[in-house]
Amino acid sequence: MKIALTAKGAGLGAWLDPVFETCLQVVIVDDRDRFEAWMNPYREANTNDPLALAIKLAEEKVDMLVTGSISAQSLGKLVEVGVEVFRAERGSILELVEAARNHTLPSAA
Repeated sequence: MKIALTAKGAGLGAWLDPVFETCLQVVIVDDRDRFEAWMNPYREANTNDPLALAIKLAEEKVDMLVTGSISAQSLGKLVEVGVEVFRAERGSILELVEAARNHTLPSAA
């Protein structure tokens, strides 16, 4: 299982970045708590495709996403490809991964 989270940094101790489309980084954590992190290349406000990050996560074949606010377009795209989307207001990446695994976060869909 791959869980994607919007983050303000690149590690498991980083904090949630609460806006999906303009988050600083994306951290993807697997079942063994191995992770990869990358800068959000679509962060700039002048990006013309609001679905770009959602499409990128679909291509990465993530199973879950934890974020704060997310546009209806991006949410629809992720749900369409089978990604469970959860909302959180704050927390560290590691805390939120555990909450997502235990399904204790509210669903965004």
